[in-house]
Amino acid sequence: MPQFKLDGLVLKIPRKCMNDNIENAIVNGRYEGNETTATKHHVTDTDRVLDLGGGAGYVALQAARLAGAENVTTVEASPAMLKAIGDNAKKNGFDALRIIHGAVVSGAHADDTISFEVLPGFWASSILEDEGEKRKASKLITVPALKFSDLQERVKPTVISMDIEGAELDLAREAWRPEVRIVIMEVHPNRYGMRGLRQLISDMFANGFGLMPWGTRGSVMVFKRLDPPPS
Repeated sequence: MPQFKLDGLVLKIPRKCMNDNIENAIVNGRYEGNETTATKHHVTDTDRVLDLGGGAGYVALQAARLAGAENVTTVEASPAMLKAIGDNAKKNGFDALRIIHGAVVSGAHADDTISFEVLPGFWASSILEDEGEKRKASKLITVPALKFSDLQERVKPTVISMDIEGAELDLAREAWRPEVRIVIMEVHPNRYGMRGLRQLISDMFANGFGLMPWGTRGSVMVFKRLDPPPS
């Protein structure tokens, strides 16, 4: 299993989950760079962090450095990457980091499970709503469907970080708990278009958030709570 060191953290990633783009990003120090910058800027030692789409656990580990591992919960759908997060947490001394298996869904999702498309490059794996859209070289698995509202109730996060390959569009219109003060969100307009991105931003504004320039860069957008949640 390949092992890397990035910003003082050790990351082991299963070979079957790797591709050249991921390896190059890690080796060149660009892996999750914008998310890491935003995390370092906004997470404090008083926060509770919910990280959606954990991947190799790198963002969660960065958050654990700042808030304490016991105050960080990460969610990952891929069983192989779920194990990698656990291994990486232990290897870096963050055994208390909490890891949940599943894919986050909106309240409109009726089933307890959902189809998840696993790709050789783990960072592109995502929920698959339409099996006719399955891509080559991918594998379909069934994973627990985790309601966003239930995760918020369970963790009561003050900071939410997410890289969930397009599912953020549905979550933006969900109800957000009043404790949430910062959202670090990677957006994917390649999935839903610029009109979808405009709707996402509009929904976040309607939920009482404003766009925070510090940490917003490239496809990573940072939203800050400005107003109480709508009643």
